[in-house]
Amino acid sequence: MAKQVGPAVARERLGVRLREIRDSLGLPAEAAAREMYWSAAKLERVEAGAVPVAPVEVRALLEFYGVRGRKERETLLGLAAAARVRRWWRRHRLTKEYRQFVGYEEEASRISIYQALFLPGLLQTEDYARAITAKILRRGAGAEEVRARIEVRMARQRTFLDRVNGAAGPELIVALDEAVLRRPVGGIAVLRRQLDHLLAMAALPAITVVVVPLGLEGHPGLGGTFELLEFAGSGRPDMLFLEAVTRDFIVTDEEATAPYRESMKILREVGWSGEDALGVIGEIRDSLRVR
Repeated sequence: MAKQVGPAVARERLGVRLREIRDSLGLPAEAAAREMYWSAAKLERVEAGAVPVAPVEVRALLEFYGVRGRKERETLLGLAAAARVRRWWRRHRLTKEYRQFVGYEEEASRISIYQALFLPGLLQTEDYARAITAKILRRGAGAEEVRARIEVRMARQRTFLDRVNGAAGPELIVALDEAVLRRPVGGIAVLRRQLDHLLAMAALPAITVVVVPLGLEGHPGLGGTFELLEFAGSGRPDMLFLEAVTRDFIVTDEEATAPYRESMKILREVGWSGEDALGVIGEIRDSLRVR
């Protein structure tokens, strides 16, 4: 493959191409499934990119389809191998939606986040993450559920920073309501360290931080927080992730994701950015006094 991809994208690309080949041959799904000793349901899941499939099975399926081209066979077998790579999140008990989200977050070329309540996970210090997670879950900071979530969050950060420091890392755009910077999550000392960390992260070329002023009469972010993933040049649709306490939601429909792209554009226009944003963050940080 020209570009290394992660398991989620590999499964999707492999499934789409296998479906295209079968359709071009006019083969019903039942015939292909029967040849592979699969159920029709398994073939449907493979073609939908919902489950990985062993390279040896892909090779057999390509033989049945009569695919002889060396380049295409190598590409599809490479995707099959990539789809079976176990990533860090497999060690954790994540919901289906969150597992899908972190898989695609690792593939995104641009990550756009709006937060009105607290710093987004990719920019949190461990102390801040522990404090906010304990409050949300209404558990003690040392509770197993809290520790598990923080472990996942820190792993997401490490993966993100590894990509940012790579040759073709992602762009991160974060729009924060000014109230986020003033809310003393974990206490003043924790917030001061968090704002120091935010300033350091905002100095990275790949990261843009926008501060949305409290004084605005209104703005599109009032509709709720979100994270939007974009995949330049991949041909796959944007992915919108909406996180809630009891359930997460993933949306890929273009009509649903388009308004969020427009919202982020407006938030960047009405908010402080660049040196202005850094100045505001610095002023708030300096105004905090540990008693």
